[in-house]
Amino acid sequence: MFSTLRKFFCFKKEPKTPLGFCDGPSSGKGSLCCCDCGTEDRYQQPYDPENKFHEAVCQGRIKVVLKLLSKKKFDINDKDKRGRTALHFACFYGHLHLVYFLLHNECDVNELDDQKSTPLMKAVQSWETKIVSVLLDNEANPNIKDSKGETALHHAVYVDRPDIVTILLKFGGNIEETTKDGFTPLLLALRERKLLMSEHLIAHGANVYACDDFRRTTLMYAVKWDSEDIVEILLKKDIDYSLKDIFGWNALQYATAGKRKVV
Repeated sequence: MFSTLRKFFCFKKEPKTPLGFCDGPSSGKGSLCCCDCGTEDRYQQPYDPENKFHEAVCQGRIKVVLKLLSKKKFDINDKDKRGRTALHFACFYGHLHLVYFLLHNECDVNELDDQKSTPLMKAVQSWETKIVSVLLDNEANPNIKDSKGETALHHAVYVDRPDIVTILLKFGGNIEETTKDGFTPLLLALRERKLLMSEHLIAHGANVYACDDFRRTTLMYAVKWDSEDIVEILLKKDIDYSLKDIFGWNALQYATAGKRKVV
């Protein structure tokens, strides 16, 4: 009975640091806070169409799209049960010619699906850099938040695409926007161990003094991953290593308890 409960609640042993933040190796493997549950790849879920119109869009078959629209069986802004439009599918599957066609025919560039995702977010998730630029040129809003409070910039961090981040910032993306759980793009990059992305965001003016909802600093996250480069960058910006999170721990304490080389 106890073993079943322990597996259910993901407990292995008592953490050495609060919530196991700096336990285990700096690679993130063996972390006590995640244990054996695994993390599903957030962008590997099926994105399948529910009708013939959207199926034709997914396949990039513009002749079929034109035929279905001419027969008045579908409207260009029709949504499926999940709130997705043809533009969502065209962006996700990377069909630039259909994106141009849909935008020219007044498909709503900022329409939200049932997860409050925009076509721009779907283009970012699929690494479609050109489509991202086209959408932004056609007044796509880079600062709309989805159901998790994430903007297109946060999604660009997840897929680790600094080039897309640069484009979004050029078109007014808010580099300090926070998710529902208090993560700016920089904090998210550090949490997800996207270290080159973190440096890219810092170089573009991200606030290095930001804290998450546990008041964990950027320096604490850099210590977690034992990143000497980012620790050095942050210390040169006069980050206070003595700042404490809600558990009363500072970056030096985490580094010492986690046996990090950056100490």
